[in-house]
Amino acid sequence: MSRILLSALLALSLSLGMAAPRDVLAADPPQQEAATGKVTLTMPVVYATESHSNVDPRLESVARYLKHLRYTGFELLDTQRVQLAPNGRQSFNIEGGRKVTLELLSRDDKRARVRVEIDAGKGTKLMDTTLWVNRNGTFIVAGPRHKDGILVLPLTARY
Repeated sequence: MSRILLSALLALSLSLGMAAPRDVLAADPPQQEAATGKVTLTMPVVYATESHSNVDPRLESVARYLKHLRYTGFELLDTQRVQLAPNGRQSFNIEGGRKVTLELLSRDDKRARVRVEIDAGKGTKLMDTTLWVNRNGTFIVAGPRHKDGILVLPLTARY
């Protein structure tokens, strides 16, 4: 992924306040999470394309954010949800034989600091970045190319 694309997405997320409305993709965390310092990270895997203009109805709550991207069609492929304590780490596979690793570095009352790594396999890292996600907010991460578009990974941190 180019630095220009990553910079554009960072600017987009900042202009949107990095917050998304409550949605069906991320459930409310139990009260005990707040007390234990855990954060529920939800990452839908969205296929973005210019080949059509259909928007998967399951993406209704984040569709307005996705429409700021240059793509017109969006399809929900999968949703990953993990609960992490500070310094906790979890990996999962996504489309195209890639692996995403999320690591909760820290959190405070307002935001969570999360490291996101995307591995293409064979030791090739596509992305390794650290970002801040507002409490109960969403940060849009542009992922790797997929078919005739890209994968978009909206990361929500709830606690």
